[in-house]
Amino acid sequence: MEIRGMGTTAVLALLVAGLAAAAAARPSHAGAIIRLPTSGGGRPWECCDFVVRDPDFRPPRWQCNDVAAECPAACSRCEEAPGDGGGYVCRDWVVSLLEPPVCTPRPWDCCDAAVCTREYVPFCRCADEVEACPSNCSVCELAEADPPRYRCLDQFHGYPGPKCTPLPWMGN
Repeated sequence: MEIRGMGTTAVLALLVAGLAAAAAARPSHAGAIIRLPTSGGGRPWECCDFVVRDPDFRPPRWQCNDVAAECPAACSRCEEAPGDGGGYVCRDWVVSLLEPPVCTPRPWDCCDAAVCTREYVPFCRCADEVEACPSNCSVCELAEADPPRYRCLDQFHGYPGPKCTPLPWMGN
């Protein structure tokens, strides 16, 4: 009877030793860093007015076509801007789920009646009738004469921004 018990103990000891050796031989990834496409080095540009989205690449990747006096230091592919205007364009692609922020501010601070195209990055205009157009609105029209109400006709490439009037279901 004792011989049978010793055999089971020996087999169990060999099994535990084998599992310990296998665990020790497995490479450890505790110190490895996993880099996602969006966590790679910094963007070559902070904001962009003329951004292009690659339609065939998922997740989205973006290229900024703004012309600058010189390319940023983080830019790896700098080219002269086409045409006679001079300047340079950074041709790097940035992979990001989010559209890069625009440099030029919206012509309005808030908008309740935004009219936008159905593109991924839309062109929008605000159809709100206000007492006076904002100072950065370049095309302002008189919408009503009595009382005088105005509407800014500028288009903006990007999302329209926050609403002026809070929605009733959102609370204060």
